[in-house]
Amino acid sequence: MPDTPDKDARHGKQEAPAGQAKPDGPATPPPPPPPSGPACPVPPRGLGDRMLCAALPFVESLRGYNVQMLRADLLAALTVAVVALPQSMAYAVIAGVHPRYGLYAAIVPVIVAALWGASRYLIAGPTNAISMLLFATMAETVVNGVPLSGLPEETRMAYVFGVAILAGLLQVVMGLARLGELVHFISHSVMVGFTAGAAVLIAVGQIKNLLGVSIGNAPTFLGLVLSTLRHLPQTNPWALGTGLFAMAVALGVARTHRRLPAAFLAVVASGVAAWALDLGAHGVKVVGAIPAGLPPFSLPPAPDAQVMRDLFMPALAIALLGVVEALSIAKTLAGARGEQVDGSREFVAQGLANISAGFFSGIPGSGSFTRSAVNFVAGARTRFAGALSGVITLVAVLLLAPLAAYIPIAALAGILMIIAWGMIDKHGIVLALRATRADRMVLLATFAATLLLDLEKAVFVGVLLSLVLFLRKVSHPLVTRMDTCDSPELQGLPAGPCCPNLAVYSIEGTLFFGAVDELEQRLYEYEDFGHRAVILHLRQVHWVDATGVHAFQQFLRKCQRRGVALVLSGVKPAVRAVFERSGLVPQLGADNMAETLSDALALCYRRYLKGAVCDACKASNQGRCRREHQAEDAGDGRA
Repeated sequence: MPDTPDKDARHGKQEAPAGQAKPDGPATPPPPPPPSGPACPVPPRGLGDRMLCAALPFVESLRGYNVQMLRADLLAALTVAVVALPQSMAYAVIAGVHPRYGLYAAIVPVIVAALWGASRYLIAGPTNAISMLLFATMAETVVNGVPLSGLPEETRMAYVFGVAILAGLLQVVMGLARLGELVHFISHSVMVGFTAGAAVLIAVGQIKNLLGVSIGNAPTFLGLVLSTLRHLPQTNPWALGTGLFAMAVALGVARTHRRLPAAFLAVVASGVAAWALDLGAHGVKVVGAIPAGLPPFSLPPAPDAQVMRDLFMPALAIALLGVVEALSIAKTLAGARGEQVDGSREFVAQGLANISAGFFSGIPGSGSFTRSAVNFVAGARTRFAGALSGVITLVAVLLLAPLAAYIPIAALAGILMIIAWGMIDKHGIVLALRATRADRMVLLATFAATLLLDLEKAVFVGVLLSLVLFLRKVSHPLVTRMDTCDSPELQGLPAGPCCPNLAVYSIEGTLFFGAVDELEQRLYEYEDFGHRAVILHLRQVHWVDATGVHAFQQFLRKCQRRGVALVLSGVKPAVRAVFERSGLVPQLGADNMAETLSDALALCYRRYLKGAVCDACKASNQGRCRREHQAEDAGDGRA
């Protein structure tokens, strides 16, 4: 999906943007990657090497770098820059700021993310979802009684830069805390629902620019729809025609020449038309002049406790969504080359990129799937392709900035309409709707929250739903009674099933505080204590916490009060270490912990199920052992 967490890549397909070759298309695949990976795969030889690798990971990529790699990276960078120029301006329009701030975000932050990132293919910069969050932040955050969107540009942008820096700092902290793998707890249905909702918001929000009418900022999605409908009679036919022309060019080029930069050509053609037909005289708004120069240095506003509190949650939402986008894209593209990605390192890289955006007049961003896919297909060899794309974008701003004055806003709105349609993961929606009831609920709830709530709240709704789903899954350990005559797990073991004095339970799952109630309920549901020995087979238990240990202690005491022996089998070393540290092993007795289920059965029959216990059982069964009796009957049946 364009600039969203790999819509098609999750399904084994990678979509390039309109007008670009797709990874599974006829384009020539890039050559194998160079021997030196992107994140110090060679073990550092000493403390100095480790510090250098951590501080300057791109130095490792210089080993073996040659002219052929530079040529491939330069060609890929040029292709990416051609796509990035119109996209960056369009995403700045989504965010409600001047397009030049989108261009600035495609320069220094892109270079920083490429050099310090964990992926050789990932291209950072402005994205549609992050821009939507930024727009919502400016509409909802109030400073001295005035929304940020209503402040003068110079004052408003200082707060935008502050959000970028704060989001970046949060991402760096998360990366240093090694939280890179936690993004996998956010389910795919959440991202599909959020992205679809964001696409609808983008499309509806750009109708006013496509029609050439001034509506203002509506506080709600429904209010925006109603306000747009009321202003339909004021449509500027010149603006509408310009937008439709840009869409027709982009779609036509994409359909006939997939390798050409469709969006770039559409914007250029619209700019030429605006200049030739003097569309400004007909009320068609244009981007306006962009200063030709280096991105100016910028600073956030002076620290203010109230404003920091107001900006913290939007910044956290941008940070979370940004790392989910970036890491999912990076892992998808790395997986196509059989490589690994350090998620925590990518967190840090994205954070550094957003911090640099705040100091160099850019809006916050993340990994872009569209530009990353273009980079991948165009044959990028190393991380330097991404850095070079930022340099080429800078050169374009220096040389071509005055020409941006002719680009119609309606043309950018038309391009955004196409991008919004491409954001909707049709396959993912169908999959979530058909898979499970939980997926359907999460998808619809996240989609509705995106339309009806503040966008940062919608992100947190999605994250919360993901965590609830995860906890719901892991908090239901599977407890199975295995001592029936036909239990397949015990068939063929030397000391088989069917002894009425023995109960065998298999426990599977993670035994943490949220799962203990379920564990106790299942154990005591089965438990009638009419037997003399109990085996708990824990081969599929990989982790247990203090609450889980307490549950085992309670069960052990109940067994001891009834004169029932408790034996544990198949305990993992990590779980056994917890049992030993918590004092459960001395209470149970080390001899009552068997390596295998077969050993546990033999132990019970040798130590606990003999003498008076077996004599009483045989007396009620005409002197025969019920276990051996059942085994003979089973043998006769097979015969």
